[in-house]
Amino acid sequence: MVKPQASIRSTASRRRNASFVIAFLVVVLLLICGLTLVLIRGTISGTRREPKPVLAGVIVETFVELPGKRAYPDSITIGPDGNLYVSSYCEGDIWRITPDGQLDVYFDGDDGIGAASGLAFAPDGMLYVIDGGDCSPRKWSATLKRIAPETKTVERVTNIGTEDLPNALAFDADGNLYVSDSRTGAIRRLEGENFITWWDAPSRDASLTGLAYDFVNNGLVTADTENGILYRVPIMPDGTAGNPQVLVDNTDIELDGLTVDDRGRVFFTQYNLNQVAMYQPESGVTILAKDFRQPSDIAYLN
Repeated sequence: MVKPQASIRSTASRRRNASFVIAFLVVVLLLICGLTLVLIRGTISGTRREPKPVLAGVIVETFVELPGKRAYPDSITIGPDGNLYVSSYCEGDIWRITPDGQLDVYFDGDDGIGAASGLAFAPDGMLYVIDGGDCSPRKWSATLKRIAPETKTVERVTNIGTEDLPNALAFDADGNLYVSDSRTGAIRRLEGENFITWWDAPSRDASLTGLAYDFVNNGLVTADTENGILYRVPIMPDGTAGNPQVLVDNTDIELDGLTVDDRGRVFFTQYNLNQVAMYQPESGVTILAKDFRQPSDIAYLN
């Protein structure tokens, strides 16, 4: 999710319109490899439209709906326990959802998070959260926080620069934490208590949104929503960024949330086209389902 700024073409500015009603959907994709759960948050406006499968063998089902009109689900991640975790941008709550659809509140926003967006679990089980403080664009100020798995206590890790618009979080295999920056078009890595620039997108006016670690290729996959480009950036042996590979390049689409499965396939949302798609090297882009209501994030559960 992109944080508030009028000059950036982002999903966040659209989905923070308080007149919208937010729904949380789960798309069940039955592919040849097995069962895939793709979680989609869409903004509903006007007549309700039901999503439909495009690829043969894909099934689209409503999995769970989040409570309250201010739920504003923003980010989805899979926990080490195999459950799904979803952040609430306006309440600060974090929900836990079991694979069979049982929902409970994992963390109450009143206990120290005002506007939860990007989520990622560290190897030690700590849940890292981007907290905007308040979902009002005038009050938003980002802080990186983490939640202890046993006590559910929250602590500040670091403040995030006022020039940055942090979007998504991802850990690599060595436990390094990265964040995509929608204002500067950069991926930043946490070093101690500060984020340093790890990689700058070469595209003009880049606005990075989705971010995920690719275990198969040891790299980061990120989406430039402004230019319709999906990048894979290799992590070199010394930890620096290698030469990026362009996986998708289509200025007609606004890319947003993405995830990578254990075969290196990239699943991503096409926000403006209301579609969910998959990229694989041997066949390129395949549309899996359509007619969502502005899908913004996605998670893969094998």
